[in-house]
Amino acid sequence: MTAPNLLDKILAAGVVGAGGAGFPTHVKLSADGVHTYLINGAECEPLLRNNMALFDEKTPFLVETAHKIGSILGAERVTFCVKRKHVFQIDKLRLAGADVFEMDDYYPAGDEIIMIQEATGLTVPEGGLPLQVGVVVNNVETLYNLGRAVEDSPVTRTWVTVGGAVANPGVWSVPIGTIASELVALAGGETISNPVYVDGGPMTGTYRKSAKFPLGKRSNGILVVPSDSALVRYETMPVETMVRQARYACCQCTQCTMVCSRNLIGYELEPHKVMRAMAYPEQRTPEILKMAMLCSDCNLCSGLHGCPMQLSPRRINQLLKASFREKKVNFSFDKALDGPDENRPYRLLPSKRLVRRIGLARWDVDCPFMGEYAPLRVDIAMGQHIGAPCIPIVQVGQAVSEGQTIGVVPEGGALGAPVHSSVNGSVESVSDSSVVIKARRG
Repeated sequence: MTAPNLLDKILAAGVVGAGGAGFPTHVKLSADGVHTYLINGAECEPLLRNNMALFDEKTPFLVETAHKIGSILGAERVTFCVKRKHVFQIDKLRLAGADVFEMDDYYPAGDEIIMIQEATGLTVPEGGLPLQVGVVVNNVETLYNLGRAVEDSPVTRTWVTVGGAVANPGVWSVPIGTIASELVALAGGETISNPVYVDGGPMTGTYRKSAKFPLGKRSNGILVVPSDSALVRYETMPVETMVRQARYACCQCTQCTMVCSRNLIGYELEPHKVMRAMAYPEQRTPEILKMAMLCSDCNLCSGLHGCPMQLSPRRINQLLKASFREKKVNFSFDKALDGPDENRPYRLLPSKRLVRRIGLARWDVDCPFMGEYAPLRVDIAMGQHIGAPCIPIVQVGQAVSEGQTIGVVPEGGALGAPVHSSVNGSVESVSDSSVVIKARRG
């Protein structure tokens, strides 16, 4: 298979990064000069078990796909990055012919910038992309979707951990557009009276009061946590409160900077200076404010780990990043990087300690693969990726089949990836933002 043919298949299948921002994968794999292809199997977010479930169920397919993609990229090295504690999965990968880089069990080992530095010794420039050092990174589910794309199967399902305070935690493969509350019920329901629902992992996910939301290509977890936990307090704090706390409570102890995962690999990101700038307008220089753009949102700087005053520099960085992007403010980064901080090995946060600190240790359990789920209806979003939302091309009452294209990328070279029906059924409603399909049984 030629590279152009592969990229056409990936685009047609609607493959995007299965996690994070959902960057269209056909664009990511179209680059030249790639010497290393890394598969991110670190799965560093607490309680999520998707990667291990995929390794348990699909290892030969994943390894075969990785070698195919690596060959077409022209990569000299194809490596799976997995935490060394996952002995069983690592053995399976190696038996299937994979090269494995074993990582320590700390958070956030899954940050691709950190992973690249550890696995290759290369440091991605500040504000840069892995391609600038000749590396492409895909996570495990994206790799799985790439393998299916090679077989002309579009992305219609996502693998989701349902965990936290539920009776029977597990991992399910579900159609895109499944409503999260159905999976919570499938896992035996909530075991607490004051639930809040995390769309994603507890450190970087979105916190919701209701589980009545649809899952997309980037969905990887639904976690139930108590509403009175520190996690919920930090993630639902009003913006005004955040800014006020930054002004009045930050003591400039620099703890946030000392534990910052990006600072520890050599980036000039100093959250305490950003907090100071929020308190004192005269400190708001471009050199300081642009630091926020280097933040990975790992959340270690907050009172969950770093800040003794129970503040959240991460939320301030998010506020600044959103403002800069809305106003289309671009910064240049030209610092010559010196490599990792010499104290980095001593400041890494072990995953088990993190789980205890954030109050989730009692729910840190194995989550077996529970199989596939078939909902009665799905609500499929048209915007499941970075770039322009897709345009629906189906009508109410129309019969559709699983894998049929229901949303296309706008004309004119817009960044995006098509959206497909995840079930056989009929269209119940169509809007600019989503298509609802009632599944047909039998």
